Amino acid sequence: MEFKHKPVLLEETIQGLNIKPNGIYVDGTLGGAGHSSEIVKKLNKNRIFRLIYNSDKISRQEIADRLGLSLPTVNQNLKMLMEDGLIEYVGNFTSTGGRRAQAITINNNARKAISVNIKADYINVDVVGLKGQIIYSMDVKAHFSKSSAYIEKLTDAVRHAADYVGADADDILGVGITVPGILDDEKQILISAPPLKAKNYDFAKLISAIDYPVVVMNDARAEAYADHWFNGKPEDEKIYIMLGEGVGGAYINASAIRNGVHNRGGEFGHMVIHPGGKQCLCGKKGCFEAYVSEKFLSSELNTSLEDFFAQAEKGKPDYVDMLEEYIDNLALGINNIYTMMDCDIVLGGTVAPYIKRYEDRIKECLVNDYSFDTDADYLKISDDGGGKSGLGAALSFVARFIDGVE
Repeated sequence: MEFKHKPVLLEETIQGLNIKPNGIYVDGTLGGAGHSSEIVKKLNKNRIFRLIYNSDKISRQEIADRLGLSLPTVNQNLKMLMEDGLIEYVGNFTSTGGRRAQAITINNNARKAISVNIKADYINVDVVGLKGQIIYSMDVKAHFSKSSAYIEKLTDAVRHAADYVGADADDILGVGITVPGILDDEKQILISAPPLKAKNYDFAKLISAIDYPVVVMNDARAEAYADHWFNGKPEDEKIYIMLGEGVGGAYINASAIRNGVHNRGGEFGHMVIHPGGKQCLCGKKGCFEAYVSEKFLSSELNTSLEDFFAQAEKGKPDYVDMLEEYIDNLALGINNIYTMMDCDIVLGGTVAPYIKRYEDRIKECLVNDYSFDTDADYLKISDDGGGKSGLGAALSFVARFIDGVE
């Protein structure tokens, strides 16, 4: 008589386990290892998906070799991923003799997340795919306020973006909202945001008006998360400083952003570098932000950021002097942070592409003013221009989706 074993409460058990790729699972049931087999199947599917995700293109044989799986197991899982619409075949690899292998990649359009970047006078909305590539982008003029009209304008923009890319409700993973200022992540309350002239703003009403899951994130942390997503490694430990309309940042360790006990981690802009100095938007004097933000460069000589650097390049004295002052103050702040944290530092935000050409000069200041190192190779300057500042919160939904593929 052939033995056939049917695992008890198989689906309920697997759902309850909420299987994670790095989890440890012990099957304590007495039977035919049905639960264990199902766990392994789901882990294999996730491992294969992750490998494809982290590869530009990959073949079946390379998947099998790198994960130590049989080709039938790989083929079975690829079939499921294809049926889910998560992967696609994009031609063939060049043959080294014999049949050319199919190239497999992630279908960027399989799922989408929406990024909403709130500024004082406008809202930027981006739709990103599974690979973080922007599918659609739009700006909406809107002065930030607590009014119902503002909420309606923002939610209309979200719906328009979803409709424009033809996304079904199930295709949208969530909406990530980014704001400048100090945010209580748990309660989703904006404690203080000088650029928006807002305090104690509760996002509950706005969140309830959006048809999808929502997370709200500080803009500098979101930009740091996005920069790490595209350029970082899992083991990285670094500081990200966003030089934009304001100055913020984040401390990243092992792919996690450390927010601090009071959700103020990374508020480097309000580190005092000149006691009693220039007035800052926060109301205090001498803050780092008052000397190295975009506003400092553009408002002092009543010009745009682009024009400021164009005039400095031409050697106009007022602009050259201000640029030197800017670099000196930037180096002073970086040195303070590096002395405390002793890790790599990345400069991003709208100012970063303009100062990248002065990287050697900035590093020279760092070395001259710092007591311990003979170089400043720990410093990196992004040339993205803050273009990903709104994406970080949206990408957090993509990360959760990747973890949950089974």
